[in-house]
Amino acid sequence: MKKDDVNILLISPSSMPLYQQEELLQGGVSTEIPRFETPTGLIELASFVRGKNDNLKFEILDCAKDLYLYGEESESRNKGISYEEFYINELNNVSIVPDIVGVSILFSSSYLAVLELMKYIRSKWKDAVIVLGGGHVTFYCFQVFKDSDEVDFIFAGESELSFYTFVSGYLESGKFSANCKGIYDRKKSLFESESGKIKADFGEVLENLDEIGLPAYDLLDLDNYKKFASGNDSGSIGVMMDRGCPFKCTYCASMIIHGSSIRSKSNERIIDDLLYLRDECGFNNIILWDDLFAARKKKFMSLSKEIVERGVNDGLTFYMPSGLSVRVMNFDLLDSIFALGFGYVRIMIESGSEYSQEHLIKKKVDLDKARELISYSRNQGVRVETNILFGFPGETKEYMQQTIDYIKTIDIDWIQVFVALPLPGTEMFDQFAEVGLVDPQNIDWDRCGYASRQFDSEDITSQELTDLVYDVNIYTNFFGNRNFLQERYQRAADYFTDMVLNSYPFHILALYKRSLSYDKLGKDDLALRDLQLAVDQINTSEAAQSLFVRYGSEMDSLYPYLDKSTVDRVQSVPPSVQAGFVL
Repeated sequence: MKKDDVNILLISPSSMPLYQQEELLQGGVSTEIPRFETPTGLIELASFVRGKNDNLKFEILDCAKDLYLYGEESESRNKGISYEEFYINELNNVSIVPDIVGVSILFSSSYLAVLELMKYIRSKWKDAVIVLGGGHVTFYCFQVFKDSDEVDFIFAGESELSFYTFVSGYLESGKFSANCKGIYDRKKSLFESESGKIKADFGEVLENLDEIGLPAYDLLDLDNYKKFASGNDSGSIGVMMDRGCPFKCTYCASMIIHGSSIRSKSNERIIDDLLYLRDECGFNNIILWDDLFAARKKKFMSLSKEIVERGVNDGLTFYMPSGLSVRVMNFDLLDSIFALGFGYVRIMIESGSEYSQEHLIKKKVDLDKARELISYSRNQGVRVETNILFGFPGETKEYMQQTIDYIKTIDIDWIQVFVALPLPGTEMFDQFAEVGLVDPQNIDWDRCGYASRQFDSEDITSQELTDLVYDVNIYTNFFGNRNFLQERYQRAADYFTDMVLNSYPFHILALYKRSLSYDKLGKDDLALRDLQLAVDQINTSEAAQSLFVRYGSEMDSLYPYLDKSTVDRVQSVPPSVQAGFVL
């Protein structure tokens, strides 16, 4: 039977694992307060689909945003509620009765949490069709149908075109169907069990990104997105200019999902969107979510020139969390980026081992060039960050030590240090699966994060890898902080705030180092406040005590404020040098 209209609810879940969300909701003081970003993919999909049919009503439920707001509200947080209560309240706030509920799973870490959420969705709207999309389910569709009785369809890859076909078919016939490329149901899910490789046949990509139009910002309560900002308090919002990446890094599946060719919005479309966000919505911080930023160099430089000449960037600051590719960048391109008003740049390195770059990661970063780009950026007064990963298949401790030695040679504001996590769809996942270290059908996704791993490899144990990642982070960013050592104390304090304390407000190492920074700046009241907060945590929190036991020898100025038993315990622990690494 032909339908006249369709109600569509799109849900953006938090990236936090289920157990961490439960801890946060129960009032755990040491639990991460999750950051959130604009659900850019959902508002672009909504804009494209409703632009082709007026009989579609969309609503977006941003659970990631709501969880952040809950975590920030100390009064609510202290009361504590269950995971079920929180998400039932979320669903009760939806104003439509949906025919379709679409949930986006971008991060594997949220998988188990979404499985729980779908139970509440099915209980509330028994007749709704539940569909999933995003990177994780794209490559994991075979297992999703085993793990959940609630999910009806999965959308693989980009979904603008396939979702429109899906909805149009329902409007025409009154039935939902997987008879379209890129859409899967229980009969159509694929898994190549012989090799352990997870495969999916993707839907068609949208070649002309201008067809998306202005993303559906009207579906968001934009004022709430101004309560968390990257760098200041004026509000941040996400924008995507390009899709696609030609590189084949072993840890990334972006090239597979979005294709190897770069597709770009027109300069006119991008500028119109920026003006709308600045002038109509009052945003000052723009987060760019491109797969490979500025890869089309001539186009980007022409865009940058036009933005500057027309004053579009007046009052705007730009951020690129996914980072800049060393292979793409040069000094002229960096100048075009800086001209826009970038608050910082993240120059992506991942490894300081030439062998790992060439053979294990296949990123092929020129490490000398990376060092030059970092120095050039710093000389222009721009803040610089990078990412480092440990634990690639075949990465020996020798190669890991080469990375440690390399990062000692770069003058950088902050280094994000992670475990190389094998995610579905990546070459790294297939490599670990082929040697039996990863079982695609038996993974605890709740414990799959970038801080630890669930299995030992031939080269390093899980515990050694976890300790290494944590130690490199601590000794690089805290005790060996370049800004602090070079007497850039305000910048050091800002980074301890932005990179740590905004998400972990009771992190004793960040509090301690920020206290020292404030002390050097003559901000005695702030220094004393942070020092007291750190001491209070150590005296009352087991998690803080454990952290102090590990690193307390580097924080001797706290000793006079602590119980003698705590000091004695700390001093009995040898300096942290894990698995023979020289930190």
